[in-house]
Amino acid sequence: MSTMEYHYQTIGRILSHLINAGLSRVDFDESDAMDVMTHRIGDEEAVLRTFADVLHWMNDEGLIRVRSIQEYEGGYAFNGVQLTAKGVSVVQTKPNDPDLGESIEKKVSDKGELDASVYTKIGSFVGGLIGGAAQAMSG
Repeated sequence: MSTMEYHYQTIGRILSHLINAGLSRVDFDESDAMDVMTHRIGDEEAVLRTFADVLHWMNDEGLIRVRSIQEYEGGYAFNGVQLTAKGVSVVQTKPNDPDLGESIEKKVSDKGELDASVYTKIGSFVGGLIGGAAQAMSG
């Protein structure tokens, strides 16, 4: 699995967690990273760094809103995380991939644990949507 595929899978797993929470604010810290990321590459420190980096990216791209981010030696806490209107729109968009069904939201809500490959496809789809929107605005 490439680094990008691993990061896509992390996006998919985080989105799944947030979809299941609805618009409730969620707090993420190290223990949540280990719960959400059931497929891990590297040691615990590497997993935690990936989780935090992906949350930062999702926040910077406007998919999620984060009330506060606390970083301290050996850890972090993302407090008050919730999907933004853009994030909700993305998870409701109809993907072209039949493995993802009608929407990410429906796929996540209909089943329990999804295959790792489905989480990777969710992240890839979201990255492509955001990249496509950015490309359209610059062109």
